Amino acid sequence: MTISVCMATHNGEAFIVSQLDSILAELALEDELIIVDDDSADNTVSIIRAQQDGRIKLQQNAQCLGHVASFAKAISQAKGTVIVLADQDDVWPEKRLAPIKAALNSPTCLVVAGNFSDIDQHGKTIHPPQKRRLYASDSGRYTANLWGILQGTRPYYGCAMAFRQELKRQILPIPSYVESHDLWIAMAGNIDQAMTHLDNDVLVKRQHASNVSTPTRRPWYKIAKSRLGMLAALATLSLRKRKLRREYD
Repeated sequence: MTISVCMATHNGEAFIVSQLDSILAELALEDELIIVDDDSADNTVSIIRAQQDGRIKLQQNAQCLGHVASFAKAISQAKGTVIVLADQDDVWPEKRLAPIKAALNSPTCLVVAGNFSDIDQHGKTIHPPQKRRLYASDSGRYTANLWGILQGTRPYYGCAMAFRQELKRQILPIPSYVESHDLWIAMAGNIDQAMTHLDNDVLVKRQHASNVSTPTRRPWYKIAKSRLGMLAALATLSLRKRKLRREYD
């Protein structure tokens, strides 16, 4: 298996070095790290360039496109048999790719999603209250997983997910109304009945002021818009799946 890591960056100078180091340490020489920088105003780009590693393929957006469009751009250029998503401020633990590769080695698995541990901005382990987890026993409960996505009870995070190259035909392009590429890809995996959950942690996720928002109740109309968007995503992915099936038939 060859690996394509897809990352979107934006003003990530504070933690990007430790994340790049942890990712590159896990990649083979034939793998690649595709980074789409979303018009950063800090030193993120110069820090990435300073790595001088041939596996890094950096592109810069001329204007801010948002994280969903930036991830989609990176995914579209990925050449590896396995595509792994990564955020700019997390840390990859040693041998994190082993369970991911093992899951995707199965012909019945297109998408794998795991859990993560948490650290603060100083690298200290923290334990957020009421944290939801994925369970391997729910892998085949595709309808329940889709319902959980709609309800917001299935914790699918792109930074803890990976998928096979062939899924690109279904998930790209990502419609402009999609708010979360994570849930979009997780929906595809469950619609295809090809989702695998891992019980173990496959990532160390950094929680800090820039990525943790104060929990406030969103206005009803924003909640309604989000739910409608998810239903539209479900319909779009289902139609794409049927179209692909007809092509293969």
